[in-house]
Amino acid sequence: GKSRCIKDNEMVKQADKNNLVYRTTFHPDSDYSTFVGAYKPTMRPVADKYKAVAGKDEEIAYSFVPQAFLQAYVAAWNNEDTPVFLIIEEINRGNCAQIFGDLFQLLDRDEEGYSEYPIMADMDLAKYLNGKDEEGKDILTNKEGIKDGKLQLPNNLYIWATMNTSD
Repeated sequence: GKSRCIKDNEMVKQADKNNLVYRTTFHPDSDYSTFVGAYKPTMRPVADKYKAVAGKDEEIAYSFVPQAFLQAYVAAWNNEDTPVFLIIEEINRGNCAQIFGDLFQLLDRDEEGYSEYPIMADMDLAKYLNGKDEEGKDILTNKEGIKDGKLQLPNNLYIWATMNTSD
């Protein structure tokens, strides 16, 4: 089927060996936050000085949690010489305007494969991309991915989608 065709592609197989294939499936409830990312409740360790008071080792905190698009975006900018794939299954089952939002602008590519029309990143997204991970390392090591506060797809990010033509 259509998913197997993508899975059997030699470029995808190579990217998969490097953990550079990101998959998502669209459905009627999909939206921007489930495709790109959003703040969600997560668990974080309680500071040592509060463990006895709180009586627990973890507490609830709100953190920005990246989803398939943002994971692929960061991986592509951080691995510029390697193809990265974002595979969207059943693209026709979701409301693409609601899911992509202004990211649609990024899909037009120039002759070199970069987005022809960069867009301004919202504050939460820019903060995440300019931030650090749990180990204190830059999330986005190549700051071209958030240059002047703008997003632009790199030329090594491939976005492939499947759809059932009978839907």
